[in-house]
Amino acid sequence: MKDIIGIAWFGDELAYHQALATFTDSRDMPASFEDWKTLAKRECEEIKRTGNMALRVDIDPEVFVGWCNSHGFRADSQGRTAFVNHAELEYEKTGKGTIIE
Repeated sequence: MKDIIGIAWFGDELAYHQALATFTDSRDMPASFEDWKTLAKRECEEIKRTGNMALRVDIDPEVFVGWCNSHGFRADSQGRTAFVNHAELEYEKTGKGTIIE
């Protein structure tokens, strides 16, 4: 069985910059949306190359920060990882989500 591997996803440049404004570790993120897209594309290719499926996990800043607050995380890389892991589990239970082709 293929593993489902989630990737934190930003729909466009505006969403990326809005998310960066909420992250406590934004300095560790790619400087531009284009740089992030390049990184995400490489990650997707690697996931698929290893025979797994990449799950798009949209990061809506308001939803993300609320989720982090209610689950005891900061809005940083650990919070993003936990949020993405939660989305992976939900996908496995419900099949709802977007697989990146």
